[in-house]
Amino acid sequence: MQPVKLSIAGKFWDSQIYSGELLIIDENCSLHRIDWRGAIDSIAKKNQDIQTALRVAFSDSDLFYNEKVRKILKDPHIEFPIKKQLEEFSHRDIEISDSDWKKFWDENDSPFNFLPVDTEIYYSHLFACGEEGLFSAPRSARETSNRNLEQVTKKHHDASTLQIKASDRNTAIATAAGADGLFEFSLKKDSDKILENEKQVAERPCSACDWAFQSILGWTANDAFLANYIENKDQQTNKTIRAFDKILDLNDILSPGNIGLESSTFTWGSREKVYRLTETGILVTNYQPKSKSGIDSDRFLDREYENIRFKHEPVIATGTAPFGTVIEFNDHIIVLRSDGIINDFPGEAVHWRIFPRSEHYSNQLHIIYDDKIEIISFTHDYFVNQKTKKYGFSKGAI
Repeated sequence: MQPVKLSIAGKFWDSQIYSGELLIIDENCSLHRIDWRGAIDSIAKKNQDIQTALRVAFSDSDLFYNEKVRKILKDPHIEFPIKKQLEEFSHRDIEISDSDWKKFWDENDSPFNFLPVDTEIYYSHLFACGEEGLFSAPRSARETSNRNLEQVTKKHHDASTLQIKASDRNTAIATAAGADGLFEFSLKKDSDKILENEKQVAERPCSACDWAFQSILGWTANDAFLANYIENKDQQTNKTIRAFDKILDLNDILSPGNIGLESSTFTWGSREKVYRLTETGILVTNYQPKSKSGIDSDRFLDREYENIRFKHEPVIATGTAPFGTVIEFNDHIIVLRSDGIINDFPGEAVHWRIFPRSEHYSNQLHIIYDDKIEIISFTHDYFVNQKTKKYGFSKGAI
């Protein structure tokens, strides 16, 4: 089952999708808001023979991850026509005119006066980072339209920041700050400060990061580590307390083993999946937060090495979502899918983004090129066994 896509022409820089709204920052620092749910409904009404495929691909991706719905989906009388629609959609180019998009389009000034290196939406706040530091502003147009943008935009950190990752379980964000290391901030929903309790989790260089349950993975082009946290019960309150434990060096733990040491590796991951790309293939490791033996290396089990050869070229960026893991090279992006298929998207990207925490859009990959943004939806993962898949984290994994 091939991915499906919709395209929007324009000179764009970054994108986010949240709560039925697509936000796009363009090259002039303007913020475009699209009523995504309304737009998809409109497109579906004009393509009624594939309307279910359109909706489950672009606005209701959570539907088929629901266990009760999945049981119904296994009925061949229901599964077959849906798969047929998705297959038909994958072979069809849906033309959407600029005037059709503009019906659902609004444009405002961006709350940030710079083009961000990375963005994130968390609890209805838009976060942005770059050489200028880490900033946030309310996502809602209503909250920003009646007030000066300088009044609602807050600066949280001065260090040059390369990536922002929000946790789906700790009410916190982690930031990769390059030579300054890895930082964590607590999010306070009812506080004017928004972010509090700044902590430098690791002093070692960190150019990218992601959450592995209560812990944080950090990496650079040639190094990787885990900021390991433990969870204990407070005997008086019976509440779970998350506490920092130690930094684990993944270069020591994830050695390629019997395939021999590689001169070049790149490590990344999210939740229960950790990947190490070598010159000859990829090592897939399942991470578990607790080790019964108490030995650190026993947190990383079920290792499997696959001989996949890519062109000898540097990795630009990586990411992991339920549908698979994404690797960006200089002139193309590949997706190692959860069903074992590899998709290649040629062309140099301005930016790309996935939404692994999202309830409705975790199956989407946004790729921004010089003249358009492509919204790509991977629907194959609905039909994959979540407990045994190799690429992409398990939907609902704990």
